[in-house]
Amino acid sequence: MWNKSVSLLKVRIKVQKHRALIFPLPFWVVDEFLEALRDLAWFGEMVVRRVPLPQEEKARKHLSWVKLISPSGIIATTHSFVNDLYRHKGLDVVDVEAGGVQVKISIK
Repeated sequence: MWNKSVSLLKVRIKVQKHRALIFPLPFWVVDEFLEALRDLAWFGEMVVRRVPLPQEEKARKHLSWVKLISPSGIIATTHSFVNDLYRHKGLDVVDVEAGGVQVKISIK
């Protein structure tokens, strides 16, 4: 028997003169997705770090940022931010309206 409510990250997109699209995302789905994405980014970092930098300057710039900045660290920080937001039910995270398009992200 399920007696525990599920926290949702509700994404609402409304375009002028059209019905609003609402995407309810359970927090556990977002949590699992970010964990899997962090693991994939870590694996990609390990692969890219073993690849020698090319001699061409443009290609070198594209690969050198991975060696300086950790994408898996950025994803882990985002994951901890989302976990902190999980505790605040009824919070409107984003409410933006521009050019007839309204985007609202809230926690229910």
